[in-house]
Formats: sequence, structure tokens, C-alpha cells
Amino acid sequence: MSDSPTPTTSVQVMSRMFALLDVLAREGQAVSLKVASERTGLHPSTAHRILNDLASGGLVERSGPGHYRLGMRLLTLGNLVKSRLDVREQAGRPMQELHRLSGHVVSLFVRQDDEAVCVERTVAERHGIQLTRTDGLRTPLTRSAAGKILLLDDGGLLLQALCQLQADSLESLQRELSTIRTQGIALHHDALGVGQHMAAAPVRNDQGQVVASLTLSWQGGDLRSEWVDALKAAAQNVSAALGWAAVE
Repeated sequence: MSDSPTPTTSVQVMSRMFALLDVLAREGQAVSLKVASERTGLHPSTAHRILNDLASGGLVERSGPGHYRLGMRLLTLGNLVKSRLDVREQAGRPMQELHRLSGHVVSLFVRQDDEAVCVERTVAERHGIQLTRTDGLRTPLTRSAAGKILLLDDGGLLLQALCQLQADSLESLQRELSTIRTQGIALHHDALGVGQHMAAAPVRNDQGQVVASLTLSWQGGDLRSEWVDALKAAAQNVSAALGWAAVE
């Protein structure tokens, strides 16, 4: 007769394991067996057995008698996942959905020296909204909505150097960046051509740093409020996929 656990038992053990890991993650410090048991509703002996198994695998560490905290192996595994994350890959689906909603081109810009470079753009084709990779479209950081989003983390000295390079006003740029931080979006009219408008929102990594600019471009007419909300939501979805948790 086999001693292998049934599928139901295996799922139950996994569920309990995840519950204990969630408790340790929420506390952010060493948690006693008593607290872990109470928070998960598990019998102390059950919680103790699972925590010891997790400790054997390096997912949990013992911190003093009867106390546990998350183990360093989780950091190693997390870094492996993080290293695989690519902003282009994570942005694909949100970009397509935003294009379908608005009917306008959605682009992804990243920073390269003193320019914002378009690396991905949506196109409407017979079979639906597709993505095309492009490294051809470039715009100065200080002179476009896409570029200004990428400057949100820069300090005064860096901004001053960029403004001197482009012969732009530092005070004017700083005021505009302050407005962008408050509103969460940058606007640029007559961008990339007469009558062409652009709105941009920041994409952040797990540290909250701006790593890309998600933009919506349209010809003529006003920017509709639902597009603004959708653009912000798309950028937040990409950021969340990269590990960023927005602070409410």
C-alpha cells in the first residue's frame, strides 16, 4: 500500500505553508510559534512541524527559541525572478489593452543618455493590436512628455546639466516636474509633429524608481478623462508586474 499523500492532503499542506509564510511576511520580524498558530488557525504542533520543514529548506529561519522569520533562500529566489523581468515583456498586454480602449497608439520609452528612446509601439492590424519593436524614435528628455517622466527621480544637479545642454530653463522644468509628480501624468501638445499630442505616465521597478515611460499619442482633439485613467492604470499594472507596490 502506498504511503504517498493524496492530492487533497498535499493541497492542504501547501495552503497551510503559504498561510504561515504570509504571517511571517506581514509581521516583518521574528514571530513566535504561538502567534503564528493563532494567526493561521493551525494547531501549534501542526504549525511547528510545517515551520521546521520550511526551515530545513531555507525558506524560514529560526530566530531564538520558538521564533521564526523568513529565510534568505526567499531572497535568492526573488532575485532570480527579478532578473527575468523585462519591462518590454511586462508592458505588452497592458499596451495592447490601452490601444483597444482608446483607439490610439501606445508607446514605451526608456532612457538612453540625455534622450528618451521608443523601444515598443502598438500598431493596429487586421488581426488585432500588435506590438512592434523600434529603436528609431528619440526625443530630448527635457522636451517631451515621455522624457520628463523619465526625469522624475533626478536631482537638481542632473537637471541643471541637462537644461544647460538643451538650453532650457531649469526653474521651468522643475515646476513642471512638480506638477507631473502631483498629477501622475505628463502632457505635451504638438509632440513629435504638428497636431500630434502625447500623454505619459511612469513605470516603476520594485524599488519605486522610474524605469520607463508609457505614452498615449493621438492626432487632434482633447484628451478624454477615461484615457487618462486608463493610461495611469496601465502604467501601474506594468509597475506591479515589475514588483512595485504603490503606497496608498
